[in-house]
Amino acid sequence: MPNWSIHLIVPLLALLIVSRKEDWKYVLLLLPLAVVSDLDTFLTQHRALLHNIFIPFLLLLAGWKMREYRTIFVISAVYLASHVVLDMFGGGVVLFYPFYDRMAFVDASLRMEQANILIWTFDYGFDEYGTGWKTALGYITDSPGTGAMLFVLFAGICAAYRQLKFTEK
Repeated sequence: MPNWSIHLIVPLLALLIVSRKEDWKYVLLLLPLAVVSDLDTFLTQHRALLHNIFIPFLLLLAGWKMREYRTIFVISAVYLASHVVLDMFGGGVVLFYPFYDRMAFVDASLRMEQANILIWTFDYGFDEYGTGWKTALGYITDSPGTGAMLFVLFAGICAAYRQLKFTEK
């Protein structure tokens, strides 16, 4: 389970890489949204109630409808979606809550064996949403680091694509 600093730093770096300089004020002002999902810890369903795909999707839909506030809605959606993605790499989230009550997880880790052999393990799927998660007691893996790297790498690819698109014009 990534700690709050990872939930803040990873999407902030990704958005600073991708965003235009005139949007950086929104990137910084909306930064607290990156940890809002963990408020469900104090409610009844941790990693379910606010850790699903529907909230970022609704924000993107709102941004699509209200063009003048599109930047704000997209940045908000990225912050909330990054929290979901990072927690998916850190034990799992109930991605389709309340319609499907199983936890989606991704477990990716790189480790060194005794003979200096690097072994990369990758596992994903849906697992039972146990009572431990309902009280915010889950298991911790080293997978969140992989999720964080993939998230920032994806932002870099998007920025490179946008730069290439603007230089072609």
